[in-house]
Amino acid sequence: MRPQHLLSAALFLAQAVPHEASQHCNRLEYWNPDNLCCGSCLQRFGPPPCPDYEFSENCGLNDFGDHIMHPFQECPRGQCNPDLAELCSFCGSGTRAPTPEGSRQRCGEALLTFALPLVLVLLVTSAAILLFARKRHSPYLPYPGSNTSGGSLMTSEAELPNLASQPLSRLLDELEVLEELIVLLDPEPGPGGALACGTTRHLAAKYGLPASWSTFAYSLRPSHSPLRALIEMVVAREPSASLGQLGTHLAQLGRADALQVLSKLA
Repeated sequence: MRPQHLLSAALFLAQAVPHEASQHCNRLEYWNPDNLCCGSCLQRFGPPPCPDYEFSENCGLNDFGDHIMHPFQECPRGQCNPDLAELCSFCGSGTRAPTPEGSRQRCGEALLTFALPLVLVLLVTSAAILLFARKRHSPYLPYPGSNTSGGSLMTSEAELPNLASQPLSRLLDELEVLEELIVLLDPEPGPGGALACGTTRHLAAKYGLPASWSTFAYSLRPSHSPLRALIEMVVAREPSASLGQLGTHLAQLGRADALQVLSKLA
């Protein structure tokens, strides 16, 4: 199966999975699993980045705090949102919503403004994760046989800020590094093997992909790597995805060995 056919099939499968609405909050709120309360989509993400967009249901978050969809979506057919309100309304209805000063930006500029805070959060989160991982009683369970020595984590901590500014799509061009990651992350234990932590299947869950997608990706082995399919899928859905985000997910899964390989791209 050609890579473009694989990507098309994966995109169709992911889009066919419906977004599960929050069981706790209304459409314009999201459930905060840390504080156990509903939060405002507007307060967290600001108004829609450009005209004729509105908030996705629950800002695209599920009740576990995972991004299932983009926070914003295009208005349905026949509806408009020229004033950057939270929701679209029927075109020509005359409904006017207050527009925050400076919010009328070109769509590309607004999306860049939205991405910059996420990069800063990613850097802070990465540093915190690696500091915790260096402690003796780390909350992350290492993958059996992986190298979680203090030295490797210190290297990853120093390299992650350099990776945060690099696009995830670069990994598809760095075949040597990609093949090393495939060897580390794709295998799953056979019958009677130890419980695997930190495989491509778990990494897909970190990116918000359903279990059905992982089952589909693994069914294509050995002709196509599940990890490569995952990277292609994430890049297609979110072109702004970075290597730093991948490093953060690997740190959360306790895969210091994979982080060591990824640091070659720093």
